[in-house]
Amino acid sequence: MPTNLPAEAQKALAKYQVARTIPEKIKALEEALSLIPDHKGTEKLRGQLKRRIAELKREAERKAAAKTSRRDFFTVSKEGDSQVVIIGSTNSGKSSLLRALTNAKPIVAPYPFSTDKPTPGMMYYEDVEIQLVELPAILTEELEETQYTSRSLGLVKNSDGVIILLDGLNNPVKQLEKILELLDEAGISIKPKKGEIIIEKKDSGGIRIVTFGKFHGTYREVEELLRNVGIKNAVVKIYGDASIEDLEETIIRETIYKKALIVLNKVDAVQSTELNKLKNMIENLQIPFTFISAEKKENLEDLKEKIFKSLRLIRVYTQKDGVVSRKPIVMNENATVRELAERIHKDLARKMKYARIWGRSVKIQGQQVGSDHILQDGDIIEIYAS
Repeated sequence: MPTNLPAEAQKALAKYQVARTIPEKIKALEEALSLIPDHKGTEKLRGQLKRRIAELKREAERKAAAKTSRRDFFTVSKEGDSQVVIIGSTNSGKSSLLRALTNAKPIVAPYPFSTDKPTPGMMYYEDVEIQLVELPAILTEELEETQYTSRSLGLVKNSDGVIILLDGLNNPVKQLEKILELLDEAGISIKPKKGEIIIEKKDSGGIRIVTFGKFHGTYREVEELLRNVGIKNAVVKIYGDASIEDLEETIIRETIYKKALIVLNKVDAVQSTELNKLKNMIENLQIPFTFISAEKKENLEDLKEKIFKSLRLIRVYTQKDGVVSRKPIVMNENATVRELAERIHKDLARKMKYARIWGRSVKIQGQQVGSDHILQDGDIIEIYAS
């Protein structure tokens, strides 16, 4: 962020930080945008402000649409161990895929917009229950936005992961470009993050930085950046590998990261040159990719495995008196013994003395470990408490 922003622009950005409603946030950002000079040095900041305004306007549209009916059919209660939503253009095969992978019976029709509300189904992968939710199309066959775009993207934000389903019959490269653009405008990032920054605003104490990784920046840069937007007291927590540019985006854009899997349907219809172009594009994004035929049910078992792996989950089996539970506790990768104990019961975490592990996370089977031990997929654990 430029250090020489006009004082009035800084005041407007400070208003944004304390604004509570969407209209207040939009007004503050539009005011800041009008006060920031348009030149090369402010190009990035102005772009971030414009994208954030677009995100907020979409959010306002989604909330307005939800109020138009007494009963909101655009809600899905999370069930199972994880929830993954399926997005794409109309007639891309979302309903066929949901039917093929789950117990759901959605309408599969050759005409557009046969799905007008979210449709859930449960997919079983080994010992894990993954709820798949087909969302109404976010693009027409002409790759224009639909009446459902904003609300479907709103549900993406609340999910654990997203499947981007591309129609091999309808210029999949262009589809992916348009979907990525819509996700970006909605404040959703699917590109794997090297780091994460969390800003906890405080009433006093100045600016403090807590780093759990590597930060490419200085305390002075952080302090100046936060002061420019009216944040005088805060704890900035930095995880992994992050830069001052990442901090700037965290302040302005409030981007949400979602685990993603890109799936090409009707692969037989794609020419080799188009397929290679798509593969190169996806490689640059560093997002998992596979291809299928939902109608012919080809490559679906591989897809199930990739859905599970894209969520980066682990299965941990508890043991008591030598008896191993049949159903695992599903956790995020790099979960610790303490986090598992808290999931079971807070008192167990509080009274825990140690645990014994059988599995890939230990060198010796039955090894005694502490609460900070990181678990791996398939581990068997027995926790001992006082």
